[in-house]
Amino acid sequence: MIASRIIGHRGAAALAPENTLASIRKAAACDATWIELDVSLLGDGTPVLSHDHEFDRCTNYTGALSQFTLNDLFQIDAGSWFNNEGHPEQLPLLSDALLLCQALNLGLNLELKPRAGESELTARTVFQAISVYWRNPQQLIISSFDHDALSTYRTLDPQAQIGLLYDYLPELWHLQAAALQACSIHCDCNTLTSSDINDIKAANYDLYCYTCNDPQQAERLYALGVDGIFTDNPLLMGSPSQPNDPHDNPQSPAQPLS
Repeated sequence: MIASRIIGHRGAAALAPENTLASIRKAAACDATWIELDVSLLGDGTPVLSHDHEFDRCTNYTGALSQFTLNDLFQIDAGSWFNNEGHPEQLPLLSDALLLCQALNLGLNLELKPRAGESELTARTVFQAISVYWRNPQQLIISSFDHDALSTYRTLDPQAQIGLLYDYLPELWHLQAAALQACSIHCDCNTLTSSDINDIKAANYDLYCYTCNDPQQAERLYALGVDGIFTDNPLLMGSPSQPNDPHDNPQSPAQPLS
């Protein structure tokens, strides 16, 4: 298994403003050893941490990221919305996030979030940042729903650890995974079936599920063979290093596991 049993989602999104340096630090304080972060581009191509392509949900700004540049970044508060304590947080540059993750000895699943028509640009921009700011390739997974972005990234880095993201596992997932030389499959914990799990593990891929915030659901997923879960609150999920259930995987009918 490449990543850990518990992966902090957007840092520790239930405990600190998502995709901020504060959230990365909070995940480390919860003893997480791996986290997931999202990277998007500003209008001038600057890579920043953001799940959305708009500022509205998680900052004091409104409008599309594509309308702003690096010069605007320092006025954007990505933290005060989170609770009543009113602590401002800058929307992080990808470079700052990479450096902090390594200083805290965190493995990173970095999800590429390209805008329409910018798959190649996003992949190339992130690859350049990784080349400069990341040291240990074994502590990094590059994932995305956008397989064109992953294809570009694979061309740029033949050794990269690639993870394919799916809302629903398609019939031909294994062909997509083979084409991208993927190491892991990342699926919605509420749509994944036991049959899906058996197929993925039989094909020798790591399997990680998002976003699970229910410890009992997590235990069911582990028992069926899931390697790790993305969670907003790592504190709820026990030890990140605890091994999966040693018993054989149950052979139950294919049905959602929620």
